[in-house]
Parts: sequence; structure tokens; C-alpha cells
Amino acid sequence: MTSDLTPPSPYADPAFLPEPAPPAEATPLARPRIRWAGIVWGAFFAAIAIVMLWTLTDPMRRGAIRDWILALSPTSVTPGTVVGVSLLVLGVLLLVGGGVAVLRRAQVRATGDADRMDECARF
Repeated sequence: MTSDLTPPSPYADPAFLPEPAPPAEATPLARPRIRWAGIVWGAFFAAIAIVMLWTLTDPMRRGAIRDWILALSPTSVTPGTVVGVSLLVLGVLLLVGGGVAVLRRAQVRATGDADRMDECARF
């Protein structure tokens, strides 16, 4: 059942249809950035995993590590050893972080993006 009380739609007549928008100009898209931090940290953790797998696959190496761990005692671990190992770990982390920063800055310079250069300068 239809009702004759509804007004006709103005879009029923093709003269009232809106004109299509002109096509937008094709602008070249910027290439996506390479996420160097993910690549470098992934490679770092992959290297750690490879060393651990290499160590655990040979019974002789496992035995040597077990003997070394059992030989540790509170008297053999000196404060100098703890400080030295802590500084070594911190140095490796800073080295990897610095390498990531160098790669990022090189990528930003290669693209010539001035806004990103300011962003890199803040860090």
C-alpha cells in the first residue's frame, strides 16, 4: 500500500542529481619508512637465540656451562665482577641503540624531510 501524501524526492529527476566531483590530482605517495629499530633489535635477539641454541645442542658445552654455574659461589663473585658485567651489558645496549639512531638519521637525511630532521635533532 503506497501513500500519496509523501512528497516526491528531488533526486528522482536527473536534473537535480549533484555533479560528480572532479578527479583529484594524483600525488605520489611517500615511500614507507624502514623501521630500523625493529630490524636491529630483531637481529640482536636472533643472534642471542643462535648462540643459546649452539650452546645447548652439544652435551659437552652444556656440561661446561653447568660446571661453571655450579663453581660460582658468593666468594668468587666479587663486586668488581658485578660492576664489570653490568657495564658490559649497558655498553652493548647503548651500542645497539646508537646504531639504530645512526641508521634513522641516515634514512631521514636521505629522504630530505626537514620536519623529520628536527624530530631527529631532539633525540
